[in-house]
Amino acid sequence: MTKPITLPSGFDDLSEWGEWDLETMAERSHKRASSTIEDLQSFYEVMLAQMDEVLNYLVAVPMSEDMKPEDISLLNLSKSMAEIAPAVEQFFEPTISFGFDTTRWEHGPE
Repeated sequence: MTKPITLPSGFDDLSEWGEWDLETMAERSHKRASSTIEDLQSFYEVMLAQMDEVLNYLVAVPMSEDMKPEDISLLNLSKSMAEIAPAVEQFFEPTISFGFDTTRWEHGPE
């Protein structure tokens, strides 16, 4: 939790999770795979507690190149949540043992 970020009003408590403010799928995948399950669990719990509010806020934000930086950061946090949720909920580890090596995955444009 090292890169504080600015978020929309009401989401200030998530700003300490700036390390998960990642723009690309490749960055999010690498962050998940290089994190401990304990780190993933901590981020997951904080995000899960506010996901209804986050999604209700984001649904009202036009997705465009003109988005405010704080809205982009909140969107990136929600994408990171989507990236790590299966690891926490299903696999109980950052990567899938004996599964596809995600470092071989070529991520296309978002």
